[in-house]
Amino acid sequence: MLKTQRGDYRGWADTYTLSNGLVEIVVPSVIGPRILDFHAAGGENVFYLRDTELGKTGEPGFVFRGGWRLWIAPEQRETTYEPDNQRCYVEELGPAAIRVSGPPQLHAGIQKSIEVRLIEHQPRARVISKITNISDNTLSYAAWSLSVMRPGGRALVPMDVGDLTAFFDTRSLILWSYAKFADPRYRFGDGLAQIDQSKVAPAPAAATGRRGDESKIGVDTMQGWAAYLRGDALYLKRFKHEPGASYADGGATVEVYSSAEFIEVENLSPLTTLKPGESIVYPEEWSLFTDAHVATDEAAALRDLEPWLAKAPVVKE
Repeated sequence: MLKTQRGDYRGWADTYTLSNGLVEIVVPSVIGPRILDFHAAGGENVFYLRDTELGKTGEPGFVFRGGWRLWIAPEQRETTYEPDNQRCYVEELGPAAIRVSGPPQLHAGIQKSIEVRLIEHQPRARVISKITNISDNTLSYAAWSLSVMRPGGRALVPMDVGDLTAFFDTRSLILWSYAKFADPRYRFGDGLAQIDQSKVAPAPAAATGRRGDESKIGVDTMQGWAAYLRGDALYLKRFKHEPGASYADGGATVEVYSSAEFIEVENLSPLTTLKPGESIVYPEEWSLFTDAHVATDEAAALRDLEPWLAKAPVVKE
């Protein structure tokens, strides 16, 4: 049964919990637009939340918090990190369906909104992000979907293999300057990259700036999915890829940041030129499967993922 409830969630008042009997998703109204929690009925949140930042609002600067957030790329301090700590406008669109619109972000020249809807009889949420140019200037941004996951699991990212006879059928593995090939968290195969957060060693207590436990990679996959497995819970995101479009960060469509504290599974829309009043609309399908088992051997892992991918609808629009 689809339903929406309002109440306090970990100190945030007037928070919306959407449920369909299989999964629940928690969306705040006093910060964001963000998503705080996605879990199977009776299960634990797949997202990581930072305890010291719970229940707070109104801060003058950007606050990490965790959960899921909508950002804009390319990453720039003055635009991407514009604070999202104010009350949002919420519309109930139907049973277990809401739209959350954030206040204008004047430095970036945009306004963000998200539609969140649970699908009846399925462990699935549809999340549609919208970024609108509210400035008088032409802007170029990409929608950037960041899922901050609980530590202890494995991110799973497809690596494309094209036509082996084509001279220019290339693929990219993008490494941030603080990523190291020999890092034990990484397992690169021909068709799958695996990032095991449990193998991340903590940074020295006195470390400052970019810490030794941090690392980030990106891939230019056209397959339109990324996943995170923790225990037997599989969080699977589906999103659209646009062939021939320009993507940020050297062409990355999926990025994974990891540290000793948490891991982020990120995906991006194409870079889009927006005239005043125009919007980026970026739909995703999130599935949360329980009793999932995915081997670490690449060939077996890809076989194990096949039935779960078959259950998660491909995003076409």
